[in-house]
This record gives sequence, structure tokens and C-alpha cells, in this order.
Amino acid sequence: MKILGTTITKLFFIAISLSMVLIMGCDKDNSPGHLPEKSNERLAFAVASALDDANVRESVHAAMDGSPYREHKLVFDQFLQDSAGSKFRKALAEELGGENKLNELLSELPNLDFYLPYETHRETWEHANGNLLVVCITDVDTTEAAAYHPDGSRKVLSSSEQIKEAEIAAMFTLHPAEKKTHRSGGKVAAGNAQMQSKSWKTRVNKLWNRTTDGPFGGRCEIYFRTKNPEGEAHRSKTISIQTGSNEKFGAAVKDVSPAVWLHPDAATDTHPLEVTVMEDDGGFFHGGDDDNYGSFKVVMEGKYESDVVIYKYPKTEQYITVK
Repeated sequence: MKILGTTITKLFFIAISLSMVLIMGCDKDNSPGHLPEKSNERLAFAVASALDDANVRESVHAAMDGSPYREHKLVFDQFLQDSAGSKFRKALAEELGGENKLNELLSELPNLDFYLPYETHRETWEHANGNLLVVCITDVDTTEAAAYHPDGSRKVLSSSEQIKEAEIAAMFTLHPAEKKTHRSGGKVAAGNAQMQSKSWKTRVNKLWNRTTDGPFGGRCEIYFRTKNPEGEAHRSKTISIQTGSNEKFGAAVKDVSPAVWLHPDAATDTHPLEVTVMEDDGGFFHGGDDDNYGSFKVVMEGKYESDVVIYKYPKTEQYITVK
């Protein structure tokens, strides 16, 4: 009888142990069916889940801290291929069901930037804090997107106020890759080296910006396409500028120094230059091109407004100098 009692006791503890293993194993569902259907949301969910691990958060924090680009951006695919992103990539693959599933998902999406668009988050987030959200957008003009928490919960956001009210330590954003501006001031893939030539006569030396990348974007990357009456066209370097608003005094203002050269010709009444303002947003949803923020003709030195208006105010204004 004593042996039977001992056997029953052992079986009881084995059953309890198995139950605990099952409960712990079910704490996080890793089956394919638990993933969101939309590819961008599926990636946001997986990234948030990966960031539930403090070691992964630490590796992401270190990589963003060491990024050479403005806003500490990472090029998502490059980061995953780099040794610094190995922990992150492994966690993503585990969440999605393997390396093949991760590669399939990435093939469905454009090249992406990965960063914290809110400056306060960049300045204050510490990797020990897992109270965060992740959003992945494929249309930079969207005003609503689903964000995911590391615990798997989903929250639809449509304004920066909602993001503030969420009381999170950081909101990570993935969106179509833009041309990068180095934190040192240099530009990446920003146009022809001739733009540095002091022989060029027409240039921009001040910019007013009322454009915005919405609640999920950061700074705007603005450049200009300029052509003379003969059709000779040039693209300027990219100017990185804070987002603005469409209120009367809501424009973000930047003194462009050194000035951005637009065209070698001097603009005059008889030789006007046609300038188009563009915002580099990756062009994924814009027919392969970037956002067009309006045009204007330069005939002399002065302040010019783009002809695309938000309510009552132009998207951009620029002071043009002519030598």
C-alpha cells in the first residue's frame, strides 16, 4: 500500500509538472494562424514580439544609437543581414515560422526604414523598457495604422495625440525607405556632384515647410527639380527638414546652409526657371515617383510659394537667390 501511495504521489507531481509546462508553452502562440493577415501588420506584429526580449531590444538600441543617418534610421534589410542584427533576425524568424517565412514576408514589402520618428522617444527610450508599439506602413500618406505591442495586443492609431496618450516609451516605425541624410550633414544618393559648383547661379537658401509625413513619419526629405526654357533639367540635393502644419504660423523653417543649388542658369524675366518641389518618400504608392508638392517659376531673387495648397496655405515656401 505504501508503494502504491508513493506511485500515486509521483504521478500527481508529474501531472502537475506537465500542466505547468503546457501552461507556460501556451503563454505565447507561435502557430502561423495567430499572425495578422496583412503583410505589413504581420511584420509589425513580429517586430513587436521580437522586441519583447530585452537582449534583442539592447541590440536594436545599440544599432540605432550608432546609425550614421539623421533620426538614427536603420535600413531594415541591411540591419537584418548585418551581424549587429543577428539576434533580431533570429527572433523574427522564430516568430514567423522560420527563415523562409521571414524572407517571403520581406519580398512582399518595399525596402523599409526602421526608426523612432519621435525625437522624445529617441532621446529617452532605454532598452530595458519594453513598453512600446510597432507600426509598419507601406503608404507614407496614411493617416491610420494598426500598431502592435510586444504582448500581441493591437491598437489602431490615427494621430500623434493618440500616440502620446498611449503613454508608451517608444513607437517604432517601418515605412518605405527614403534617401538618407548623414547626421554629419552629408547626403546619401542625393544627386549630381555638380550641385556643389559655385558657378551655379540659382539656389535655395531658406525653406518653409507645411508638409508632414503624418503621425507615423519623422522629418521630411525635400528636393527640387529645375529646368530652363530649353528643357535642361537638374535635380537638387535633398534637404532634411522638420514637419510642419497647415496653420498660419505652423511652417517649419530652415536656413539652408550651405545653399542648395538649383540650376547653373540665372533666373530672369526672359529666362525663367521652372521649379518643382518633391518629397522623397520611396515612391511605393506613387507610380514609382515621389510626392509632388507643387511648382513655381523663378524670374528673380525672392520668396516663392509652391502651387499645391493645404487649405489656405502652400505646402512649401522657399527663398531663392540669383547670382
